[in-house]
Amino acid sequence: MLSEKSTSALELGKTITIVIPTLQEEQGIAKVLEELHYLNLRNILVVDGYSSDRTADIAREAGATVVYQHGRGKTGAIKTAIDKVDTPYILVMDGDFTYDASCIERFLQHMASHDEVVGARVGSKNSMTRLHKFGNKMITKIFNILMNTNLSDVCSGMYVLRTSSARELNLETTGFDVEAEIAAQIASSGSITEVPVTYRPRLGRQKLSTWRHGFKIVRSILRLARLYNPGAFYSMLGSLAIIPASLMLFSSLIEWILSGSTSSERFFVGISMLLVAMQVMSVGALSLIFRRTELRIARRFLKLTHEI
Repeated sequence: MLSEKSTSALELGKTITIVIPTLQEEQGIAKVLEELHYLNLRNILVVDGYSSDRTADIAREAGATVVYQHGRGKTGAIKTAIDKVDTPYILVMDGDFTYDASCIERFLQHMASHDEVVGARVGSKNSMTRLHKFGNKMITKIFNILMNTNLSDVCSGMYVLRTSSARELNLETTGFDVEAEIAAQIASSGSITEVPVTYRPRLGRQKLSTWRHGFKIVRSILRLARLYNPGAFYSMLGSLAIIPASLMLFSSLIEWILSGSTSSERFFVGISMLLVAMQVMSVGALSLIFRRTELRIARRFLKLTHEI
């Protein structure tokens, strides 16, 4: 349960708005709101994607503020919420009863020091399939490598955003990759951390397709890395190109040692690929230097702004 001090801060200062994006969640939304009300959390905004069931009606009857989203997918719901919220912080959570509201206390302890606090899901054996767990782990590893982060669940649907930072986001995705896009943009210019949250089996129909949405999220992460961490992206591309180039040159060397001659075509292709790889890695290194310089300047500017 939320501490008395945290509850008072939420009620009197209106520090945080609970944002719940919904689409066909009539089986879970009532229990989500009931759990939040039990914790004395009342500043709740349900952003509905024009559900054809009773999701919006149930939310209104439970006392939540309900608005209909503009734009497509979950990204449209998040954008709508950012436009509507007037509190310093936003806590996003799904409306399918998978996330335990009692874990909100953990976010409150860290949100003042970070632009985003991600809720890393910890659940029972039944809360997520093995394939889903494996896919989520691989997606997060790829994200960490390309974005220089150390997260354990980049796809989590429960997280806190500093509203001022959220309004600077340029969200272009439309589906379940919005969480990765938010984390990528925050990690590139702000501070991001995570806390563990309890994850339960969802109520209602499963919307996420492990394979289809998983591949889409990976493609999105590669695009985000190119935009927000080009140093790591181009360094990775260069490293991948070095492997076939090295194999071609090595085979040419072995052939020359054994027979005294080698395929000129394979040798020159290997050399060309090696030169291209080195150039790409150089672009990556320069991009990394420029990016770090940009971040230092931005941080100094923010520090001076706060001092003034």
